[in-house]
Amino acid sequence: MAEPTTSGTTEIPFPVAPSPWFCRGEAFTFVTTIRASRDNASLLPGSFNDLEGESLFADRAHVGEYKGGLAMVMIVRYTDTPVGPYDELIWIPGKFSVPAGGPDALRITRIYVSTKESVYNGRKNWNICKAQAHFEFTPRPNATATQLPYSKISVAHPSDPSHPFFVVDLSSSMLTSAGIPVNTAYSPISMQMVHPPVPQSPNWREDGRVGTDKWWELTPGMKGKAGVVWAKGGLEGGKFGDGIGFPDVKLWSMGVWMRDFELDFGVGKMVGGSEEHAKTK
Repeated sequence: MAEPTTSGTTEIPFPVAPSPWFCRGEAFTFVTTIRASRDNASLLPGSFNDLEGESLFADRAHVGEYKGGLAMVMIVRYTDTPVGPYDELIWIPGKFSVPAGGPDALRITRIYVSTKESVYNGRKNWNICKAQAHFEFTPRPNATATQLPYSKISVAHPSDPSHPFFVVDLSSSMLTSAGIPVNTAYSPISMQMVHPPVPQSPNWREDGRVGTDKWWELTPGMKGKAGVVWAKGGLEGGKFGDGIGFPDVKLWSMGVWMRDFELDFGVGKMVGGSEEHAKTK
């Protein structure tokens, strides 16, 4: 486990866990396709939280055009990471152009985790725009290790846990327990991600939302034993997200559950360019 450190004379109030990270747990992945329009209108409302949405992080003139394509929602329950266990909800709306040059790349524009330790280190290490949320996993009675463990997953703001902004209802398929080996190292779909600098919260010492000033590129590696699950939105009207705390995205009903999930989140590569974001003092 990482230990708290100091920067100059100011103590950083979170454990510092530099990259690379090797993490274990289980993951759910749901996808859809989005066709970007010229006016960027296809970047769904709720794709940014307020901090990032009001900064250069969301300004296409500075951080590149939204290209769309394959979009993903991931929910991960980590049992082993350098900052301890935590839960995670990720929105990847597709690819963006990279102002420094090179191919279009994936970008996480909204992500929630259950601990401030993960918030701080994810932002500092890779420009992952994490914020904290409350997660609730409704267990399925008598589920074995190879059976779907949850009937519902809900995510809400910590200040209002009884009103989730994202809900997915889950059910099994004939292939849920298949345990098909999956490794993104052999996937034809590129997982390359490029993230611009993240803005800093005025209260970063309390909420963990530290800022950065460099662009970082990373290609995470993922593997596990995959099975097929059925998913439907659990909010009013069959929605997955409320369009405010999380995008009202129309996901495909078929998703993937990966048990024995392993994530290799390596050392980021600086790709050039910087923005005027506040740094940790």
